[in-house]
Amino acid sequence: MPNECQVPLHYDLERDTGGDIGRSTVWWRHARIARRLRRAGVPEPSEPFTVEAWCEAIAAARGRPIRIREASMHATWPPGFFFTDEGVDYLIVDACLPTLARTQTLLHELAHLLLGHRGNALHGDVNPAVEAEAEIAADLLSRQLARASRTARREVAPQQDRNLADFHVRTRGWMSDRRADWYLDLLWVTLRTEIPDLSLILVAHDDEPAPALGGSRRTYRRVVEVHDQLRRLRPWISPEVRDSALRRAKRRRLSPGRAEAVAEAAVIAVALRRRKAGAAPADEDLLVDLPNAGHLDIRAETTRLARISHALHQSPVVRAELARWGTAARAGKTSRPATAPADRQRWWIAA
Repeated sequence: MPNECQVPLHYDLERDTGGDIGRSTVWWRHARIARRLRRAGVPEPSEPFTVEAWCEAIAAARGRPIRIREASMHATWPPGFFFTDEGVDYLIVDACLPTLARTQTLLHELAHLLLGHRGNALHGDVNPAVEAEAEIAADLLSRQLARASRTARREVAPQQDRNLADFHVRTRGWMSDRRADWYLDLLWVTLRTEIPDLSLILVAHDDEPAPALGGSRRTYRRVVEVHDQLRRLRPWISPEVRDSALRRAKRRRLSPGRAEAVAEAAVIAVALRRRKAGAAPADEDLLVDLPNAGHLDIRAETTRLARISHALHQSPVVRAELARWGTAARAGKTSRPATAPADRQRWWIAA
């Protein structure tokens, strides 16, 4: 694939407008994109409320087939693209994306189709403004999908169960959600600091995107952007670090959930350090992904990422793994443990 594929697809709308985006401008931009989606004849989502089922319904309404295909893509390539071939629209998505990132990517490519954007397999003519427009449209589609799913659940669930759920959210869930949001923000800031060359579609502060299942609009954007950041770390991720962290966590008798979070945090921490130290990335056929596919429910995924963030900054297991592993000639191959005290000090992560 040519070099054009490595052009960043993510666009900082607030940066390029000098940060001067008011609430009225944000509202009008969303309203214009929402109106264009309605004109495209997008039907309401129906059971099972998945993006694949919705694409089938949209294809039937448009009278034009939509095919979803998965492919192995390098971390520097776009996570997805779309193109048309012989009267069929194809949505291509990275096969290694976690659940929520996969859904957002499919909605992003679907938004390109619905908004009438041009697509091609090489993705050689990236327009940042068009990509930002498609991302906002994807957030709006996510909101529509989430709203339909919540409505269906309310109609099925007994009123008493809904009252109990509401009481749980008001009393116990609020503090845990705020704590999870705080650690999610900390992970987002850490990744943005350690990978400054990665451009994300950062909408303006007042430009709150769609709420996904069970979460707030701002949290949804944070989770999507964290997944984008983690995808860029794939060439430096090593399964050996994960196995070592799991063994260390087992020796400390951590619960399975905590051990999993600690292992993923150790993998991320070592990958960040290897990347910063200039270690060579893995070849395309050696790329390794975090094994946990995550959750589609935004609250559950936020909690999972918050546990990883907590371990990344506070777990002694992660610090021990950072002290053990030095830079690798190639991520995914055998790495030498760092034995000198200077090496051990170098790998401590800064909170």
